[in-house]
Amino acid sequence: MLVGLLLLVSVWWDGAFDLRYWAPLTLLSLALLVALALAGTLSLPRRRALAVAAAAIWAFAAYAMLSAAWAESAADAWEGAARAICYAALFTLALATPAPDEGRRWVGTGLTIGIVAIGLATELRVLSGDTSAFLAARLNDPIGYRNGAAALFSFGVWPLVGFAARRGYASGIRAAALSSAVLLCGLAFLTQSRGMLLGLACGGAVSLAIGPDRVRRSWLALAIVVAIALGSGALLAPYHASDSGAGTAAAGDIQRAGFTLLLLCVASFLAGLFAFIFDNGLRSPEQVRGLHVAAGGALIVLVAGLGVGALARVGNPVTYAEDKWDEFSQVESTNATGTRLGTVGGPRYDIWRVAVEQFRDAPILGAGEGNYQFAYYRERRTDRNLADPHSLPLGMLAETGLVGIGLFGLWLAAVAAAIIDAARRAGGGRRAWIAGLAAAGTVVVAQSTVDWLWLIPALFGLAVMALGMAARSEDDDVGTGPRGLALRSLIALVLAAAIVSVGALFLSGVYVRKARRLALDSPPSALTAARHAADFNPVSVTPLYLQASALEAEGDRDAARRALGEAFDLEPSNFVTLGLLGDLEARAGNPAAARHYYAHAQALNPRDVGLQKLSRGQRQ
Repeated sequence: MLVGLLLLVSVWWDGAFDLRYWAPLTLLSLALLVALALAGTLSLPRRRALAVAAAAIWAFAAYAMLSAAWAESAADAWEGAARAICYAALFTLALATPAPDEGRRWVGTGLTIGIVAIGLATELRVLSGDTSAFLAARLNDPIGYRNGAAALFSFGVWPLVGFAARRGYASGIRAAALSSAVLLCGLAFLTQSRGMLLGLACGGAVSLAIGPDRVRRSWLALAIVVAIALGSGALLAPYHASDSGAGTAAAGDIQRAGFTLLLLCVASFLAGLFAFIFDNGLRSPEQVRGLHVAAGGALIVLVAGLGVGALARVGNPVTYAEDKWDEFSQVESTNATGTRLGTVGGPRYDIWRVAVEQFRDAPILGAGEGNYQFAYYRERRTDRNLADPHSLPLGMLAETGLVGIGLFGLWLAAVAAAIIDAARRAGGGRRAWIAGLAAAGTVVVAQSTVDWLWLIPALFGLAVMALGMAARSEDDDVGTGPRGLALRSLIALVLAAAIVSVGALFLSGVYVRKARRLALDSPPSALTAARHAADFNPVSVTPLYLQASALEAEGDRDAARRALGEAFDLEPSNFVTLGLLGDLEARAGNPAAARHYYAHAQALNPRDVGLQKLSRGQRQ
């Protein structure tokens, strides 16, 4: 419960994107696992699928750490591996904490309620016309990233739909769940994230595949889509008024979208209340069965009609697919003329192309966890400054090769098998809960295939926790930890090593921030802090950059050169180091040496306009 709460709270700090936010959460999770292991109460899974899932995700983290041995940046590989450790720890906590089934339900319910609370707080900001919550006329908060905000709100949709579909709960509570789902869908729609469509579709497929009440879930999902469609004109007001995101959203347009969403929520609550009172009032099994058959038949006819209508609208599906591929493969992005959700243009083709080429260069082992950016800056065809391929599977292929993606795929497959088995064993009520959590986790994982949500622990951490809780069967042994002091000690030792690894990164980051804070006021103190940072993370170039800056401020340019030389030795493919060496020589009055370094930096980042000018001796 505590870890889940911290994940929800960290949403407000850019989704815990920065190391200083997710490292403490990782250390807490690891410490809890150590305590459980030493106490002998770590509830290790007995089912084979769960055991394979737990082993696979830890093996992936270990392999990511091992990839630092051949990565161009060992520091980036180390940090990426620490992030994988974070997810492995969260998954293991959800899976192996000795808690009764009712306790897990409370945690899962609490996560959903927490997402709704965040949605309500965001809706209040939209109602107030808060322009700071939008970026390029699309909802950007609370994550600080539009696609991330879409994934956050989408996470709670299917658990709410599953709850609203269950007969027997109070009609008012079911109606509130439906209204909350409309709220979250509406906020996700305001982000205009195309990835959320994939996430919601995959989550819905999981929900319908393993959950009960399929007909009710389907009709409720359709009702939510209709509600958003009816209000889409006003919901798109900020986006339309800004010339499809090219400008800034006005407060009045944002307020209009907020009031429209509020009306949709109220209307869905009232309509749902009426429908659920009727549904809960059905007593005769014949009545229920007859209505169920009629609703199912009507749903089939409606879906078929929508399919025919879609085909009529797009025309020849082959031609339509070819047109969309041409749109997708354009290097430069284009502005949408209505809604972004129907377009596929943008820079991802170029980003993914580089990842595929990097995979071809090292298909088995990969380039090293977190090491995509070196190939990207060498080979990009756009001016986008990025460090991630914006696709979890392509990123893993490029950075960890077939070995890494094989381990991660094994984890996914084992989790899916465990969830299917758990749903098969469960009764109707618990199966609905399993389906909701499994769908919620699937939403984030599916959207990660076209985005970089893996780098946002508040989002991906919620997903792995949800999947872990959904995979745990009601009749799994609880409280049966590893037997024998030797085995418990071995598990604790492995976890302690993970604590040391993540803790060293965290402490290095503390001293890096201290060095930056003291850089102008006290160069000697900044130098001391930077050296402490290097002590904790000797493979990172950042402490060396800070040392060079402090040494130059003290007038010792030779020592600054040596510090940057050490950074170059650590990462010879890093154009930033060469650029800093060029800056140092330029300030020292050595233009020829400066141009030499700038030219080498430009070779590693050919499309950088600033480096092009500097290598020719021009000022920016």
